Amino acid sequence: MEQEKRHNFIRFFISMKFSMFLLLVIIGVCIAGSLVSEPRAYFSSWWVRAAAGILCLNLLLCSVRRLPVSIENWRRAKSKRAGAFGSWLCHLGMLLIILGFIAGEILSEDYTVYGIPGSMQPIADTGLWLRIDDFDVRMRDDFTVEQYTAKLTAADGSGQEISGEASVNHPMNAFGYDLFQDSTGWANTIDIYKGGVLQRSDIVCVGEMTYPDDRPSLQVYFNKFYPDFSLDASGKPYSRTPLLRQPRSLFTVSYNGEIKGMDYAAMNIPVRVNEYDFVFRDPTEYTLIVIRRDPTEKLVGLAALIMLAGIFMAFYWRPEYGEEEHGGELHADET
Repeated sequence: MEQEKRHNFIRFFISMKFSMFLLLVIIGVCIAGSLVSEPRAYFSSWWVRAAAGILCLNLLLCSVRRLPVSIENWRRAKSKRAGAFGSWLCHLGMLLIILGFIAGEILSEDYTVYGIPGSMQPIADTGLWLRIDDFDVRMRDDFTVEQYTAKLTAADGSGQEISGEASVNHPMNAFGYDLFQDSTGWANTIDIYKGGVLQRSDIVCVGEMTYPDDRPSLQVYFNKFYPDFSLDASGKPYSRTPLLRQPRSLFTVSYNGEIKGMDYAAMNIPVRVNEYDFVFRDPTEYTLIVIRRDPTEKLVGLAALIMLAGIFMAFYWRPEYGEEEHGGELHADET
């Protein structure tokens, strides 16, 4: 009895029923992952990887079990013989897609670079540099965004340059990397004066800070930018349009890590903090570019073609065995 239960469990583990159950579980996991705040950490969790690993093992065993049956059906078929491998190719394609996805998570490289037009930044430790030549936001009449487009130049250590455009859903390719237009934001130039003498000027993006050279413990954070500043009936700030009509910058002053105050700065109007004057000016949109290289893309693409071919063959190119062998097709217990 115990041996029969074990045998039935093994048969179920390498059956199509179990494959479908695992696929439904993973689909549910993917739907849930799209709703979490940190999807990368979610999909890297041990239990998500365990579910994917069990499915891979199931598909591998199904493929191994199905192959001799497919070969025998191919041998016995009188026409459309290739269709005997339809189910087997479908299993193989699904397996390769999952393995390619797992390998991509391990082997892919992801970097981000952001800056205003004219800025040039290193791409982490790749030895490449990225210059943002221009950045354009094309808007509709109702001020909704139609397209973001960045003109970029990538350069390697030898001085070779590749220029192109990256827009939403249309990446630029350079030196084996795909460059994606990801997001945008605002930057201000902040001048710091002491006693009427310019001490330093920094281009500061939202979320960054600057400080006087002789007092780094006094820090000014650039919290938020309002291109067309206004207050609603409750006194809450908002931007009436995305156009630069009445720009204001929300900033926070801290000293030795303790917040001392928060206010809105108009452009080119000094903000006095002790003996220092901070001047916000020249609001400029910056762009964030995601740089990615995934060596498994071609494998996943090939796997998808294999799976589609298997589905077509299984449903529309079924082998024909002749009248003398009618009903004689072999099966492998729902795999």
